[in-house]
Amino acid sequence: MLQPRSLYVKNLSFKTTDESLRKHFTEHMKGGRILSFKVQKHLKNGEKISTGFGFLEFDSTETATNVCRDLQGTVLDGHALTLQLCHVKNDGQVRKTVEKDKSSTKLLVRNVAFEATKKDLRQLFSPFGQIKSLRLPKKFGSHRGFAFVDYVTQQEAQTALDALSKTHLYGRRPVIERAKEGDSLEELRARTAAQFSEQNGFQNSTKLLKKRKLFG
Repeated sequence: MLQPRSLYVKNLSFKTTDESLRKHFTEHMKGGRILSFKVQKHLKNGEKISTGFGFLEFDSTETATNVCRDLQGTVLDGHALTLQLCHVKNDGQVRKTVEKDKSSTKLLVRNVAFEATKKDLRQLFSPFGQIKSLRLPKKFGSHRGFAFVDYVTQQEAQTALDALSKTHLYGRRPVIERAKEGDSLEELRARTAAQFSEQNGFQNSTKLLKKRKLFG
């Protein structure tokens, strides 16, 4: 079985460059050599912008394993790095892996504030990768409280998922998760409607109990 000798580096600062990534690991490694290094980027407004993650390939599995252990959580440009062993060597392999599991590039975003627009969501998610599509299903002019964000790569989707897990938009915390193959628009509509009915039922029951306490 092929042993991993590459590292997937998450939580990079957007100002971290290829060179500063290489320098950080070179200075802190206790042995071995770096064969390749790269901060993953995407094109935005004609400029190549960091997606917040990158890859390093080492001369051996032992080197990669030791670096993953020793440099886990070290700080680069103000960000504590998250390291993970992987088999990725180049963009071509990344894209081949993603093509095998296209569903893994898609995120389901629930609990979206009704004031939020498609533009708001695009601004929120675009710093983490190239978005293939963004859908905000609507009904009678207002959206339904959930959205689909589909990235080009699985890593971009994961970076967004990690980075935005505690974010707020118009006072609400969006619930972000991997979209499953069965998450069709119709099923989500039904689930959202059921959730809305349950919340209304609970609120109505609470109001009824309060009235009984007041007048009972």
